[in-house]
Amino acid sequence: MCINDFAFACAIDSSPAYFTYEGETMMIINSQEHAALGKSGFHNIESYMEGLISHESIHVVIKRLVDQEVSDALDDVEVIVTHRGLKFQVTLNNLAFARDMSGIVTPW
Repeated sequence: MCINDFAFACAIDSSPAYFTYEGETMMIINSQEHAALGKSGFHNIESYMEGLISHESIHVVIKRLVDQEVSDALDDVEVIVTHRGLKFQVTLNNLAFARDMSGIVTPW
């Protein structure tokens, strides 16, 4: 009941590169612009992959246990974090502010 497969695709609109899921498959979507240039929209993403997989797995579990709306709402929750002495208000999925690989940014 979590991510167990990966698929790569290209956006067909002007969306930036992003991650999402379909069923138990993590979708890695390159932007149309980057694809046209033959580039990846995910430079230096390797250190975030474990957290990204965890995050998408949380979505899968919430969707199965509750529903799609609650799962989607996870990315709307914001927390205040301290990073290098400064306070930032960020969404739970802004993994640049994560302290671990759980897939969720926590305020402590």
